[in-house]
Amino acid sequence: MAVKREQLAQRRKDAGYTQETLADELGVHRSTVVRWERGRGEPQPWMWVKLARLLKISTVELRKLFATSDQLLPAARPMPRPRVEGRNPLTQLPGFGDAGAARLGSGDAGQGAAAVGSSMAMMGDEVRVGCRTSDGRIIFVTMPRRAILRTATATAGTAMVSAFAGPTAPPKPVVLSPDVNPVQNMRQLRKSLVGCDNVLGPWNVVATAQDHVRLIQQLRRDASGRDRQDLMQVQAEYAEFCSWLYQDSGDHRAAQYWADRAVDWSGAAADHDLTVYITARKAQLAGDMKDPQEAVDLAESAQRLAAPGSRLGALGAVFGAHGHALLGDGLASQRGYDLALELVTRPSDTEVRRGHWLDVGYVEAQRARSLLVMGQYKAAATGFDRAIRALPASFRRDRGVYLARSAGAQLHAIGPEQAALTAVEALSIGISTGSARIFAELASLDSQLQRWSAVAAVTRFREALDSVLLHEV
Repeated sequence: MAVKREQLAQRRKDAGYTQETLADELGVHRSTVVRWERGRGEPQPWMWVKLARLLKISTVELRKLFATSDQLLPAARPMPRPRVEGRNPLTQLPGFGDAGAARLGSGDAGQGAAAVGSSMAMMGDEVRVGCRTSDGRIIFVTMPRRAILRTATATAGTAMVSAFAGPTAPPKPVVLSPDVNPVQNMRQLRKSLVGCDNVLGPWNVVATAQDHVRLIQQLRRDASGRDRQDLMQVQAEYAEFCSWLYQDSGDHRAAQYWADRAVDWSGAAADHDLTVYITARKAQLAGDMKDPQEAVDLAESAQRLAAPGSRLGALGAVFGAHGHALLGDGLASQRGYDLALELVTRPSDTEVRRGHWLDVGYVEAQRARSLLVMGQYKAAATGFDRAIRALPASFRRDRGVYLARSAGAQLHAIGPEQAALTAVEALSIGISTGSARIFAELASLDSQLQRWSAVAAVTRFREALDSVLLHEV
């Protein structure tokens, strides 16, 4: 039975809102606020920051108000679902065997570390966890890391705990080569972390990246002249990288924090192009947070600041185009993508330093995403197919994101069976990288596929996804 969140209701009243006026501010129905206060459900991930601001508290305090005794906890009780004969669907995913297929809970053998790690992004002392609610929905909640580790110890023994030792253990001190300038040292270290992120995902990288920021700050105290300014530039680049890691992990609040720091530090370093690049990236983040007007405004700012005809201008055009799609302006969206393609394919003698990954394939993948938002499913599926085939092999996580989005388009353009087959392929990448972007797309698809549960491929996908989620008791 749900437990009423009386403190949440009192906080609303103290902030001067009725249930109806708060719902209006958030753009939801009054019944949504009623359910929250009755202990049923939580805000969507992108609502937390706005709700905390309206209630005049921090997001940490807000999450405590939602953390009633009946909140989501790891449990042995799975979601009721059709029985599937044959092998566990998880064992058919690349690199994921029977050890990772068990459930997390005292009544089962204990969920494998790979499975738990795939549906969460571990950041600082908190964990973003994918959870199946009692009514079958998938939501993402923040839980203390120690709570997850205690559960792991109780259910799966030391093997589970050792799997988390990497992100939780104290970081090893960074050893800089005495023969290399510290600026070059830090740039090389960042480059290696970017490579790790492409393969392993954000929660294996972010703690190290933040340690490097602190190291750069120490180095700046002993530096002078050009080295000091260059270290500030590298510090800004690291901050932008941290913003990206949090964005991919689904923690948009932390992503905004680091993006803001990156803009401050790039300005202090007098790196105009880096400031433009970060501004464009902030437009991308706003799009992911479903704030289309912010995305459009930031993208237009980046385009104004960028050199005419530059790749940075193309970057702003891409992220602004998606903002227009979210606003329902299909014509402005397509014009933005056409402009980006023109700029990307234009010959240039200038060395590409920022956004070197922006190419025709990336632009088309983003166009396909916007087409999906606007309900043009067949064109979106075709666009994703082209983008996936053109993607470099090293961009494995991006492949997972494109596959997950493509599955959403295929559901409407081709049918549930093909969508489920594509989704299973995306899930295998999500499991290894822990990308919240992949899991968010698959969670949306999961809810749409419920009506086709009798289709074998759909059942296999939903079984596989369900096995890497925690469950509401």
